[in-house]
Amino acid sequence: MDILLDSADITAIGHALEYYPIKGVTTNPSMLASLGRQDVVSHLCAIRALIGEKRDLHVQLTARDASTMIKEAQYLCSKLGDQTFLAVPVTEEGLKVIKILASEGLQVTASTVFSTMQGILAMLSGARYIAVFYDRMLNLDIDASRVIRELASLLWTNTSSTQVLAASFRNVAEVTTAYASGAGCCTVKPELLSTGLAMPSIRKAVQDFAEDWRKVYGDKGLLDL
Repeated sequence: MDILLDSADITAIGHALEYYPIKGVTTNPSMLASLGRQDVVSHLCAIRALIGEKRDLHVQLTARDASTMIKEAQYLCSKLGDQTFLAVPVTEEGLKVIKILASEGLQVTASTVFSTMQGILAMLSGARYIAVFYDRMLNLDIDASRVIRELASLLWTNTSSTQVLAASFRNVAEVTTAYASGAGCCTVKPELLSTGLAMPSIRKAVQDFAEDWRKVYGDKGLLDL
C-alpha cells in the first residue's frame, strides 16, 4: 500500500517529504498550467531533483495523437529518469500508445479510468498503474468502490504487476474507502493529508498526556530523568 502526493507545488512537495511517507508525486496538465506560463519541463526537473531518483514521478502526456505522445514520453524519460510514469488517457489512441511504450520498457500510468472495462484494456495493454478517478466517478453516479474492487480482484487473479491507483478525492473518507476497496496506491492532495491529522481528539489526547506528565515531572523530559 503506497501513497503519492498529488501536487506540482515545490513548497508543498518539500513539506510532504519531510513529514509523510510519500512514495512519489503525481502531476497533471491542469495543475501544471495553474502555475502560469513557465518552462514546464524545467519545473518537472526541479520536482525530480527534490524527490530524488528513487521516487515515482507521474506526468501526463498532452498530445492527442499517438506519434506525438510517444515522442513526448521518450523526451520526458530522457529528462526525468527511469522512475518516470507516463500518464496516458485510456482511449483508443491511448491504448495504442500504452502498448508501444510498454513494449519499449517505459512505465505507464493509464489515466482517466472510469470503468472496469477501461481498466482491463489498460492492464492487458501493459500499464503499470490504472488511475481510477474516484470523485469524478461519484459525480457521474458510478460506483467507484465497486470498480476498484473488480479491478483489484482481476489483477490479483491474474497475478499482474499492475496496481490500481485511486485519484481525484474530495475528502479523507473517500481515500480510506479506496484503500479498503483494494487500491494499491492513492494519490492525495496536500490539504487532505493534513486534514487526516487535524481531528480535535488527536490534539486533546496529546495535550492530556503532556499535562499528566507535567503534574509529576514539571518541565523535565525523558532525557532529564
